[in-house]
Amino acid sequence: MLRKILIRSLAIFLLLILWMLNGCNLKPSTMGYQHRIFLFADSALYARVGDQVEAVFEKEIYTPHSEKTFYITWIPLNKLSEFKSRMNLFFLGTADSSGPVSDYLTKILPKQFKQEIADSNYFYFYNNDLFARDQVGLIMYAPTIRDFKTRFNRFKDQIYKTFEKKYYARLTKGMFEQGELKDLEKYLSTHYGWKVRLQHDYFIANQDVDKKYVWLRRLYPDRWISIWQTKGDSSLLNMNSLIAIRNRMAKTYYGGDVVVGDETYLTTVDFEGRPTKKVVGIWRNDSLLVGGPFRMYAVYDQLDSVIHFIDIAVMAPGKLKEPFLDQLEVIAHTFELTDKK
Repeated sequence: MLRKILIRSLAIFLLLILWMLNGCNLKPSTMGYQHRIFLFADSALYARVGDQVEAVFEKEIYTPHSEKTFYITWIPLNKLSEFKSRMNLFFLGTADSSGPVSDYLTKILPKQFKQEIADSNYFYFYNNDLFARDQVGLIMYAPTIRDFKTRFNRFKDQIYKTFEKKYYARLTKGMFEQGELKDLEKYLSTHYGWKVRLQHDYFIANQDVDKKYVWLRRLYPDRWISIWQTKGDSSLLNMNSLIAIRNRMAKTYYGGDVVVGDETYLTTVDFEGRPTKKVVGIWRNDSLLVGGPFRMYAVYDQLDSVIHFIDIAVMAPGKLKEPFLDQLEVIAHTFELTDKK
């Protein structure tokens, strides 16, 4: 049953892509902030499902202040023309509603798509470049509000992961359009056996070739990525050991930064196709009265008994830190061992 739904979903998705592509070359570029989502829904529907949708996309993080992964703003349909160039547009509707957004979707959605909505659990589709280039559009449409709530709950993780993937793809594209430090990347490959992609205004703040340590930094606001390696095995991949390792490196190179243990946790993530330990938390420096968020990956090479540490951090007083962390995540995920080649 699920396979049939997926096949039908793919066919409808291709149909919608062809339907939406008309005149895409004439579309304007997107504008605004990457992490802002503008959501169009009838007020009655949003009152019933808004909290459910926000809980999925507005995940809370600490930097150490409370921030969110994305920020949703509800917009009435009569304001659509003012927001057509924004980066993320969501449309929510139901077939049994007579509100302006649901009526709008009922009129513009292909008949085949609406039939699939009625006949199966098919519920949503993404469309890139809906009104502007590099725009992420999401339409969620169900027969009734009750169906909407049920189907969203079923597909919410899949919906979020797809949006996050599109978000990072667009972010990556935008980060390196203005320039990339190819010479520095080559230098890192030659001297350290690995490389990462770097934006035009990063520089080496500190390095120790013998200890395989590099601190790559960007200012205004202050953010950085440090990479080093150490001999070790999986016995080091626990919370206490990883925090101790970071504290030692921070004492040497960061001027005494320490991990705030009760605001830090350890998780396992997929890092370029391999399960990897990731420490997520807060750092502080009591002598300088500063602090901020950090993330540290411990990429374990079992064959060589080597752990590569990729540490990213932000210090941006008075600013949202999550957007800068996301940029650093992009850089971290370009990490590539070149001596293995």
